Amino acid sequence: MKTTLSIIAVLAAATGSLAQNITIPATNGSLPKAGANGCAPGYYPGTDTVIFTVPYTYQQVLSIIGNYTNLTWSGSSANSVTTNNSQALAANNWTPGSARFYDIAGAHVIETITTYSKPANGPYVEIHTVAPLSIPSVNVSFYSDFDGQVWKPICNGAATWSNFTINFCPTNATTAAAVLHQLHTTDAMTVGTFLGGKNFTSCGVLAGGNGTATPSAFGGANGTAASGPSATASPMAYTGDAVGRVSNVLLMAGTAAVVAFVCSSI
Repeated sequence: MKTTLSIIAVLAAATGSLAQNITIPATNGSLPKAGANGCAPGYYPGTDTVIFTVPYTYQQVLSIIGNYTNLTWSGSSANSVTTNNSQALAANNWTPGSARFYDIAGAHVIETITTYSKPANGPYVEIHTVAPLSIPSVNVSFYSDFDGQVWKPICNGAATWSNFTINFCPTNATTAAAVLHQLHTTDAMTVGTFLGGKNFTSCGVLAGGNGTATPSAFGGANGTAASGPSATASPMAYTGDAVGRVSNVLLMAGTAAVVAFVCSSI
């Protein structure tokens, strides 16, 4: 919850206030009514955060992530994402209520913007909902009323810091947290890969002209599920096999969740 509040603070500074009265698509895009635990019956509350820094400028990062329907950096093939807002598509100017639709790893995904800000000098702020979906390969379903990301320049503009925070309601909190943590970590790393593959250690090292040491990737789930750091992982290059790439991520995350469950039971 603390991390979520920190993102909201960034949003308030960037946009003045959070968007209100957002209309979620009524067909297959609505969120279930919350129960006593904050989630629909059979779902349980969870949250996960990934923080990652790449040694590239905010403008370079924006060239990769700045189009809401271009998710090649997140494992979708080019031109595979559609939207309900053709006007925003033409102008690349996304507004609350804009939804995107895509299929990946056996899941049909509907994500609807609630807050969106893309100033030229940062920070980039995007918050959307995720309609209920199922991932067959790891036997988990979930939905989210807050799936947010912030990208902002640091190191006098030489690097870009990111925060991916999601509050979600899954059928299995441990598995869903592991999957989402791995996906968001890989997403952030892939942005760096697309821009040249250098890794970040510190502003001082970067100022000295060497940005190629161990990447800065840390974070974890807070609350109902655990997910460990990924400080030494290597960036995954996008090869064009979007579904295969995501399937590999899901397999790794699902395996990690099973191992964590077994170890906690011993």
